[in-house]
Amino acid sequence: MALSTLAQLAEQSKQLTSHIGGLQVPQIKRGIDQIESQSRKLAAKASKPTDGIDNKGQFFLAKGGIDANVMNTTLNSINLKSTFEPFQPIHDTDTESFLRHQHEQIIINTIDESRRETVMDFDSNFETSLNYDWERTKKRIFEELGQHQGQGGRSEADLGQSTRSFRGNASLAQSQTGAYTPGFAQNAASLDGIFNKLKPYYKVVHDLCEARLQGPAFPLATSFVDASRVAHKDQPNPKIQETWELLVSVLGEQELRNGRFQNMALKERVYANAYLMSPYRSPAAALLRDRLIKGSKTFLEKQFMTHIDASVKENPAEANLGGVPSLSNTIRAFVQLKYLRYGSWSQPNLEIVNGQAVWAQIYYLFRTGHVQDALQFARDNELNLNPADRHFVSYLQAYWQSEDSTLPSTMQDRLRQDFNSRIRYSSDTVDPYKLTLFKIIGQCELTKRTTPVIGAVEDFIWLHLSLIREPRDNVAAHEKYDLADFQALVLKYGPAHFNPNGNNPLQYFQVLIHSQQFERAIHYLYSFKAYALETVHMAIALTYYGLLRIPSVHRVSDPNPFSTTKDAQGHEVSHFNFTHLIHYQARIIAERYPTEALPYLYQICLNTDLMPAINQEQIGLCHSYIQELVLQAKDYSTLLGSTTHGIKTPGVIEKYLPLIKIANSRQFVKDITLAAAKSKAKEGRVEDAIQLYSIAESYNQVVELLNRQLAEFVSNPGLASTGEAGINIPAIRRLINEYESDPKVRQQIMSKNLTTCDILLKLVEFTERYDRAKYDSAIATIEELGLIPLEADMGQIARKADEFQALDECVARNLPDVLLKTMDSLFKQYQILKNSPYDDAGRRDSIMMLKRRARTLMMFAGSIKFRMPADTYANLNRLDVMIVA
Repeated sequence: MALSTLAQLAEQSKQLTSHIGGLQVPQIKRGIDQIESQSRKLAAKASKPTDGIDNKGQFFLAKGGIDANVMNTTLNSINLKSTFEPFQPIHDTDTESFLRHQHEQIIINTIDESRRETVMDFDSNFETSLNYDWERTKKRIFEELGQHQGQGGRSEADLGQSTRSFRGNASLAQSQTGAYTPGFAQNAASLDGIFNKLKPYYKVVHDLCEARLQGPAFPLATSFVDASRVAHKDQPNPKIQETWELLVSVLGEQELRNGRFQNMALKERVYANAYLMSPYRSPAAALLRDRLIKGSKTFLEKQFMTHIDASVKENPAEANLGGVPSLSNTIRAFVQLKYLRYGSWSQPNLEIVNGQAVWAQIYYLFRTGHVQDALQFARDNELNLNPADRHFVSYLQAYWQSEDSTLPSTMQDRLRQDFNSRIRYSSDTVDPYKLTLFKIIGQCELTKRTTPVIGAVEDFIWLHLSLIREPRDNVAAHEKYDLADFQALVLKYGPAHFNPNGNNPLQYFQVLIHSQQFERAIHYLYSFKAYALETVHMAIALTYYGLLRIPSVHRVSDPNPFSTTKDAQGHEVSHFNFTHLIHYQARIIAERYPTEALPYLYQICLNTDLMPAINQEQIGLCHSYIQELVLQAKDYSTLLGSTTHGIKTPGVIEKYLPLIKIANSRQFVKDITLAAAKSKAKEGRVEDAIQLYSIAESYNQVVELLNRQLAEFVSNPGLASTGEAGINIPAIRRLINEYESDPKVRQQIMSKNLTTCDILLKLVEFTERYDRAKYDSAIATIEELGLIPLEADMGQIARKADEFQALDECVARNLPDVLLKTMDSLFKQYQILKNSPYDDAGRRDSIMMLKRRARTLMMFAGSIKFRMPADTYANLNRLDVMIVA
């Protein structure tokens, strides 16, 4: 089997040069023996000294006074084979010498390996820190990019109908984006304007948080209507208030008095189950769609009624209202204002009965949401109608009585037959209002979803919403029109149709809201900086009621907050990254008002009633963003609280723990305060980390960080400072004394850490005295500390060396420098005595004492020789020789 393997290897080796076979290069074929023989010859040739010397090189060296032959002979005489052999030969029976040599080699190899590992650990930690900083920077960059993503291509399709609003051009002119300060622009002037507009909105968000804590339902959208009015009082924009009122109607915030629900209160996340978790074709989802459509129609109908009242009021002579200003008379006056000119009707197709355009009046009563009044008017004029049209009264009554606006099948078949035989193909001569009423009530000719009376965008939307029915299983495709069809139509036309000049984005935003494409609506408005505040707070309102779907995974690297997926039934589902939007808003606010930014971050946890994985992700993101805000603000005591003399004062966040899904103060400390402290410690912000650990009452971690700072000072005394970048030694001493004097705090700190801190403080004292050239007191400090033996026998030195093994790393890594400074202090004392002009017994005794101490210190250093750098031991040895010699 081995032979076959070798044969396979040989065959494979031949294929290594197959790619150059076409170059006609001859192959060199050698056997194993031949290869070995050639290798030995090459090795022998390489090991021989070079006999010849290049003449040019010899001439060049000779000019410089160098004898090349002598140099060549010297170099050839050098034998490197015994480089790592012992200086003296080790006999086979000299076991002690052999073991000593092996011991020294092991130690040298260990030191080299330790140095390599230290370099590798440093490189690894440096790379980890660099990657951590880059990830944070990259996250911030992606979030910035996401905020400024523009919209994609826009549809160029045309409805074939006018996109003007029946409110006229004046309302559009007032919504020019040029009248607004660009939202979230990073300069002081614009930020002042933003924060002034933000205050009314912030108050609503703050009140929402209070209401969520206390439990009562909160009319959020209605509150935002009033806030928008105050925010834009200097530059009124009716379109913004109109959009908020649309949301109020769609969401169903009705029957309010003094800001409170009177009958049916809308609770937090009331629509979440039906909109976010129920299948698209489920009864719950269908019921919700119908409810939201009714809310949209109610808004459009009230809006149109306001338009009628304003038109009649502005033109009293032409309207000729007269009599009692009832609803029926107002509608009659509006129709006359629209079509009656000098006693003649300008629209020839209108059916006039007793001087009234009957079908027009029925339609406008219907259009303004007064279906019952339209039915009563039809009954009053039933005998005046064409005999073929008198069945319409029964159709209208059945429509009004139906819960889903659907006629009984037999009646609907009769209506459609009537429509097809008399109206459908006579559209040029038939009354356009009659055609429209038959089309809506009977869902007739759904392939052509427009009529001559539809002119404004609002009429177009109302007509389509009136035609929508939830599909039934036995209905043919051409006889159904549901919300998905309307949504597809809106997307087909796109913003290019509804906002062709790009100066009225709220128009297309409203269309998307009417079509229940809430995620697309927020995403569209998100691209217009002039409406940044409105975008954020409308997203909060939709999320509060459960009408904004978030992605299943929060991807920081994806700058586009909008995405779509397919559900199990193949229906397209839209998502908008609400968390990203709120985080960006909070970051902007936190630049000046960190406390005011917190209520916005609390809203992230609204989306914690979904799937468990999404819930945990949203909670984690909320906590991390709060932690980020705390670290950015650095006002730790205000945000997180403080502890003074054992009395804890809670911060502003702690009151709202239920909103961010934190059960109690203990969990808050763990998830927010300690996480922030660890983050600062990882970044090397030791003072911030100490303050955060103190707030969390993690005193043991505080002492560990203090030990690190003290160790840094001992290594580099130049770090001592009372400034932000330095180490405040007096403050550390005061803090440690405070901890040791408080029994409750003292018992939370490990004895080893306190012992280490005491040692380091003594070493700091020694270092300070040494730097001030107070060598006597510096040596006294070392003696008092007892860490380094200065006058001891071998047994005591061995015990101190053993104790060295148990020292904390903060002390152990500084001991070589301390030894060197101690020896230098002894040397300086020795120099003073040596240069003294007095020669008495006391001087001689002192010199002998210094020599004993130097010898003792060297013996101690020798016992821990391999725990310190080689140059340190060499310097110690040099000073010792200078003292003892």
